[in-house]
Amino acid sequence: MDGAGTNEDAIIHVVGSRSNAQRQQLKSMFKTAYGRDLVEDLDSELSGDFCETIMALFESPAWYDAWCIKEAIYGLGTDESTLIEIFASRTNAQVQAIREVYKDVASPNRKAGNELIEKDIEDDTSGDFKRFLISASQGNRRTLSYEKLEEAVEPVEFDGKPTGQFRINFDKIVNVGKAKRDAQALFEATEDRFGTDEETMIRIFAVNETYQMRRTYEEYVKLTQRDIENTIDRETSGNFGAGILTLVMNLKCRPKYFAQRLVWTMKGLGTKDRDLIRVIVSRAEIDMVQIKACFLEMTKQTLWNWIDQDCSGDYKKILQAIVGKD
Repeated sequence: MDGAGTNEDAIIHVVGSRSNAQRQQLKSMFKTAYGRDLVEDLDSELSGDFCETIMALFESPAWYDAWCIKEAIYGLGTDESTLIEIFASRTNAQVQAIREVYKDVASPNRKAGNELIEKDIEDDTSGDFKRFLISASQGNRRTLSYEKLEEAVEPVEFDGKPTGQFRINFDKIVNVGKAKRDAQALFEATEDRFGTDEETMIRIFAVNETYQMRRTYEEYVKLTQRDIENTIDRETSGNFGAGILTLVMNLKCRPKYFAQRLVWTMKGLGTKDRDLIRVIVSRAEIDMVQIKACFLEMTKQTLWNWIDQDCSGDYKKILQAIVGKD
């Protein structure tokens, strides 16, 4: 950044090859060495989608998610798609971290509590969709205890002798009876009545642990001969339906959901750049390897190649640096 012009390739190399934790250290050491704010300097040197990507990479994951939520709510209109993506895909710990910093992101100049995120959702959404978002924003889904998981691990034997391998007995993890009752309740709330009982849907989808919900989906197929996603498509609509469907997709296979999301950002005329940046930056250190595998299976091309065809310049280079070639 020193002198006339900017060496974008050097910035891409340094920023794109470091983890988020290392970038936080870079910010600290830059200020120590030069008495200047690295992010402010980069912001003044760069522009466009390239600049937005670099800025996103220098924020902590929780802060960046909170900023994306604030941007989706504040101003004209509401970006429901972003709210659904974030709240339906984050873990309990991630949602709790977002709640902790949201007040500082959305209200930096006045004192606010952790409940600000709920107030903003209530003020900007309505009906069943509002209830879905408030439920998802608690970060309070039941989780599987380590002790229960350990009990379900069983040795694999061959001819009565141990093989040194182990498997998980999923029947020991889940409550099969409860899964059948929840499947019946979902059937009665959707297919087996006139209209839809959205409250029951929110309660079942939002509260139960991931493996328990997967078993519920299996029991639902046995009961109705339909996949739960098919029922959601037929029985719900609008943002509420999109939210419930996104939640189900993430509980089934989160990398597959994000692969589909990436296709959506780049398919057709134009590119949904802010959504593309958010997905790549937020998943880079979590499950990008699995997302790329799902993306390749889905499109028969690599994610790196899609970015190469859909983006350009330094913006393309930084996205490809984060994603990496297969």
